[in-house]
Amino acid sequence: MDLKELLGEDLYNQLMQKLGDKAKIAIVSDGNWIPKEKFDEANNERKQYKQQVEDLNKKLGELQNVIKDNEEAAKTIDTLKKQIAEKEDELNNTRKMNAIKLEVLKANPNDVNDIIPHLKQDAINIADDGTVLGLEEQIKALKESKPYLFKEVDLNGTGGSVGNGPKDKTPPAVNNLADALKQYYQK
Repeated sequence: MDLKELLGEDLYNQLMQKLGDKAKIAIVSDGNWIPKEKFDEANNERKQYKQQVEDLNKKLGELQNVIKDNEEAAKTIDTLKKQIAEKEDELNNTRKMNAIKLEVLKANPNDVNDIIPHLKQDAINIADDGTVLGLEEQIKALKESKPYLFKEVDLNGTGGSVGNGPKDKTPPAVNNLADALKQYYQK
């Protein structure tokens, strides 16, 4: 049923003249009609929520990209930290090996590289002041067990009493009789 049927045609026409052309009248007892203001308010609210959801989705996408970049940066940082640690280990090993070689050179070897494989590297430490600890004992043991790895030390003299002179027993050249007699009586 509509309003025209309910009021009748005369009353309906009078009402419409009073309200004007812009007014609309409906029977709302069936629940199909809501005031335009309420509809507009609900519609605007829905649009605002929709816009907020779109904004939040956009921010979420940006944050996901930032997080992805942060994860990649974190992976890169971890990789670089590992590389730095490896290089520091290499540097420490090189320093240790050079200190060992220097100390081995002091022991008068035939070849430093022949001595290095016989050393127990894990028993050798480098102190903060640069001194090599645990190497001297190993070199002494090597000198006793494998003397062929080291040069013989050439001592002056025959190894007899002090003052015997050098090993070279060739007498000095004699130029005249006085020198010859002097040399003969000095023995």
